[in-house]
Amino acid sequence: MTMTARVMRWSRLLPLALLVLPAAADPYDNLPPYDYPNEAATQGTPYDPVPEIDPSWCRWRSCAPRRPVTDGPRHAGLPGINGHPTLLVDCGRPQGPRRHHGPHGERVFTSVNEAAEFAPPNATILIVPPGEGMTCVESVHVRGPLTIATYGGSGKAVIQAPAGAPCLKAHIPLGDELIIDGVKFIARGRETPCVTVEAGRVVMRNSSVDSRGTDWGFDVQESGELILEGSKIETDASAVHARRATVALKNVDIDIAGRNMAALLNLGRTDCIDRKGDTIHGSVGLALECSEGTMEGGSIIGGAVGILASAGTRGLRFADVKVTKADTGILILPGQRGAVTVERATIAKSHDGIVVAPGAESQITGSVITDSRDTGITAFGAGTLIASNKIVNANDGIRLLAPAAFPPPVFPEFSAVAMIDGDDGGPIVENNLVANVRHAAVRIDARAGGHQHRLDGKLMGNTLYAMSPAVCIDDDYNDDPVRVRANTCNRERYFWPF
Repeated sequence: MTMTARVMRWSRLLPLALLVLPAAADPYDNLPPYDYPNEAATQGTPYDPVPEIDPSWCRWRSCAPRRPVTDGPRHAGLPGINGHPTLLVDCGRPQGPRRHHGPHGERVFTSVNEAAEFAPPNATILIVPPGEGMTCVESVHVRGPLTIATYGGSGKAVIQAPAGAPCLKAHIPLGDELIIDGVKFIARGRETPCVTVEAGRVVMRNSSVDSRGTDWGFDVQESGELILEGSKIETDASAVHARRATVALKNVDIDIAGRNMAALLNLGRTDCIDRKGDTIHGSVGLALECSEGTMEGGSIIGGAVGILASAGTRGLRFADVKVTKADTGILILPGQRGAVTVERATIAKSHDGIVVAPGAESQITGSVITDSRDTGITAFGAGTLIASNKIVNANDGIRLLAPAAFPPPVFPEFSAVAMIDGDDGGPIVENNLVANVRHAAVRIDARAGGHQHRLDGKLMGNTLYAMSPAVCIDDDYNDDPVRVRANTCNRERYFWPF
């Protein structure tokens, strides 16, 4: 057989040989699968939870990498997210000069901060949770856009701050964002907040902060932006503070144990430039100074003040928020040109439900305030709308007081500067249900400092329940009567709840 014939014969047999040869092993065959358990992930959110841990994933030096290990860092063994690289952190591995690698040659970092320093923009850092790894005891500093999340579904990764250091400090370029998903932060030092946002946008969801003994759990400084979703903050001091910032809070729960420490604030003039340091002698759940944005859902338990709100230019809106067992449920102070809107809030077992300082533009509608030790709603001559609320069981249901009477004794160091000089028309109180009061359903009192002051406003179309010796409307100390018309007075007890 000639050479040409042999070549033609083998060329006909080669396709058949390829069919029976075993395929080369793919080094990525055993990568841990992704698991998207929630609805947000099915809609394309790239940051919702992260790969489940493969039981065959080996640690320490018990298995050799399948791919050659080089001296440079690698992260090829974990799939990227949205085209960006993914880095793995296992704080349970011993630190030292030796590089650690996973089963596919990827580098495994032993510190979140180390991974954050190495990570390129928009990378994802996955932290092995305790049980598979260990608690990461460190202070993390983030200077660029990143996602930090938990690796697997066996629990949240834990970052605990060393004594005197923050859990996390974010200083990222304006317009970029840091996303934290499913991580627990722990802080026990008084020197610094657990999480500080100096600039940029921070998104935290499905996470928790255990911040006991610190000044604030979160502190968002000027120009920062904070988005909290489905997260919980536990503290024995104050929880969330933001100044001249943008916030979006949804289903955030804040638990405050006791009234410990003083909440230092910079509240001052309405232009929000004056840095006069005021103090609340006790804890504050949520303090928003000259800020704008929304809070929807969620709850606050305890504290000297549940929510302190001072609106920025575009205003603040609180909807469907529950505040329980705070000395003052919501304190509204003057800010910039925006208004504070409170819709469908539930405030129970507080000393005072809502207090509105003079000059603070606000709207309080559709809320339920029950079992107040003193007052349901107090307005110090502010241009506020109080409409369609239910106030049950209080000393006074609604108080309309002179602006000069602010601050009340509970806030001795606070000042409030009217947003607009001159007469702002006073509060409008209409279509409210006020029941089962011990003194008065509505009290109108223009006295302050031993003098009578001008007090304007309207009281219209309210349904009032007051059993003797309580009264429906007490206006004995109002020389310039607030316009009162079309209110219904019932001299009996209102059965609550229905």
